[in-house]
Order: sequence, then C-alpha cells, then structure tokens
Amino acid sequence: MCSREFVNNSLEPLNQWVCDSCGEIIDGPENGWLEWYRDINGSSNYGKGKGFRIVHHDKKCMYNEHALFQQNKLTADMHLDSFVGPDGLVYLLSKIQYDSVEDNAELVEIIRRLHVPYYEEALLYHHAAEEDGYFDGENEITRYTTRTSKYILNNYKR
Repeated sequence: MCSREFVNNSLEPLNQWVCDSCGEIIDGPENGWLEWYRDINGSSNYGKGKGFRIVHHDKKCMYNEHALFQQNKLTADMHLDSFVGPDGLVYLLSKIQYDSVEDNAELVEIIRRLHVPYYEEALLYHHAAEEDGYFDGENEITRYTTRTSKYILNNYKR
C-alpha cells in the first residue's frame, strides 16, 4: 500500500499561480499571461527583454502598452499555455541561450515559478523561513528545490 505524502498547499502545482499585478490566483495556464517589455533604442533597434511578469489574461492586470510606449518601451507577451510543459521550458531556456534577456536571473525565477512543483506557493513563505534562519548556510540550489518548497509549506504556512 502506497501512502501519499502530505503537503500543506492550496495552489495546484504547475497549474495555478499568483498574479504579479493583483495578487489573486490565476486558475490554469489558459487564464494567465506572461509579459515583458523591451526598450526602444531607435526606429528598429530594441533592447533585451525585462520586466517579466505572470499575470491574469485581463487588461486590468496586464502592462499598459500605451503608457509603456510613451516611455519608449515595447511590450511582448503570450498565453501561459506557451510557456508551461516541456516545450514551454525549451522556449524560455532559448531566450537565455540566445541572449535575448537583459537579466537572466529574472527569467530563471519565472522558469522556477512555472516549472518547479510547489515553488510558486512556497515563495509566499520564504520570508518566514528566512526570519527563522532556515536558509542559513544554504548552497545556491537549496531554496529552489521541490523538497525545500514542500518543507516550507508544511512548516511555515499557517
């Protein structure tokens, strides 16, 4: 008989996310949007992607394209469906490989949120784990693993 591991989670891993704009739950990749922008450095010269956000596919949560354009920024975006699963991971990694991102760490964090089970929800409690000293002496990988995320949810989520 197999026993199922208990994890104190509310979000469905890899299928629900917290909107970076309104803070509400995005229920499924079909309801979400990944967006970013690039600086306009001339008539046909655009900077690298930055300002990556996971948001609801709803104008009230998405970047205001007109306002950004007034700041010489051009938005880029697509449904979350395009960025989840193996092909979505390949797409996101290619943006790093072909140097189309200003800050690789920013996109790597998005990749973690979309592809590491339990990480999205555990992020909400990382501050409590830090205050408690849980991450003291950690290596560069520990805080991003599924195992750590489960531990944080089971021990710091109230």
